Amino acid sequence: MIEKLWLYPPLAFARLGPSPTPCENYRYGPNDLTPRGTGKTVALPAPSLVVAADGTLTERSPQGNRVQFKDEHGWRPICPFFEVHGSWVIDGVRGEGPVTTEVLDAFGLTPADVRWKVDVANLKAHQCTRADDDRIDATVEAAGNEHRKRPLEGRSPQAAARPLVPPGRHIPLGSVQIPRPNAAFPELRLRFTPAAGLVYGPTSLLQITGRYPLPAEQLFLSPNSHWREFNAAAGSDRRTAPSGLYAGAAEPNGTTTSLGLVDDVCDGLVTVTVGELTARARVVVTPPDFAPDRRPFTSLADGLADRVKRAEVRDPAYISENPQLTALEVRDLFERALEAMDAVNVDAQNQRATGENIDTAQSEGSSIAEARARTFPPPVPLTGIVLALAEHGRRKHRRFPALEVLEDLIREQPDFIQRFVRPPATEDPWYDRRMPVAVRGSDAFPMHITRRQYDLLVAWARSVRANVKEGS
Repeated sequence: MIEKLWLYPPLAFARLGPSPTPCENYRYGPNDLTPRGTGKTVALPAPSLVVAADGTLTERSPQGNRVQFKDEHGWRPICPFFEVHGSWVIDGVRGEGPVTTEVLDAFGLTPADVRWKVDVANLKAHQCTRADDDRIDATVEAAGNEHRKRPLEGRSPQAAARPLVPPGRHIPLGSVQIPRPNAAFPELRLRFTPAAGLVYGPTSLLQITGRYPLPAEQLFLSPNSHWREFNAAAGSDRRTAPSGLYAGAAEPNGTTTSLGLVDDVCDGLVTVTVGELTARARVVVTPPDFAPDRRPFTSLADGLADRVKRAEVRDPAYISENPQLTALEVRDLFERALEAMDAVNVDAQNQRATGENIDTAQSEGSSIAEARARTFPPPVPLTGIVLALAEHGRRKHRRFPALEVLEDLIREQPDFIQRFVRPPATEDPWYDRRMPVAVRGSDAFPMHITRRQYDLLVAWARSVRANVKEGS
């Protein structure tokens, strides 16, 4: 019998794109750390699975060393697969791994006995208005032997008094398809394809504003929805913090009323049922990644590790028993910091952060000069360089992925981490010169790395200094 069931991966990101061709599979190679290299991550092509209209599944090998992210139609979407995994006992022998047609056959089952369900929703408008009429939901159910592509049609609730999406219309939120298992690929899978990345508006949009000239076929939302009336009064709540999270028309009283625009982003659950067992995974649709070779310094994996493994780096044995592994983890963080420098206009961010510091000082009656001095002054121009502050930062960060340089720096400046890396803090409104510099977090306060990342840096720096004579 099959004892346990789960979906792999448990969480996947699908990225929008209007191209009918999914993005090729790729993986990260080693960073280019040659003397004249970029220091950034290298994206390398990898074999990709191709699903035909009838569900036939084949593998395509990469052509050359180039990964193609766009074509004549625009960005190619990233379309993740969800694979059924489990554990079982067959003829007294325990097994674990992907659930295949052979495993099903051992228990008298076929793909027709496998049930899939995908529930997704776009709740951006609902999150602001809190009105159920502004929900946009889509559901698809299919058996494991139904292989045609099925669209996810986002609609308002049937009982909605003021539906955002009028009856008879829908917002395309993507599609799902169940590949047909074969001898080469006998595993049970489902593929999720996100939407094109379009914006939809109310029928009255062109009357409200001359901006956002959307095609007529994308102007069918209700002009009488709660979302069209939404106005986030200043300081009323934090549902739209930081500001500017929705397109709106300015009112005489300084507030902004929503224009009623909705995109085709969504997230939701993928559910599979085999017999009495059910497994679930989550899918999240995101905008295209415009810098696939520039990783963020704090990733989703870092956030999850901070939730479940934060305490491990505080144990002295974590560093002492794994010195090489710890050093590589620290270097990886500084490599990603270098890559992030290439994805951020530091000069513009520093200018914005300075302005926010001045606004904070004015609101609390403190020194404006001190507030301005917290961030970087305008840098000395560099010949041929437009973004001087960003270039200064890149040149400094370019040295840090070399462990020998970083270790020497820590030996010479024992308090380097505490001085130049912002610790995780709650609601600290001041931007300063600590890393990450001038970047705003999703909570509208200066961004910081996770507590686990910060504690790891402090513990690692302490270990580097352990054998250094004080004062040397």
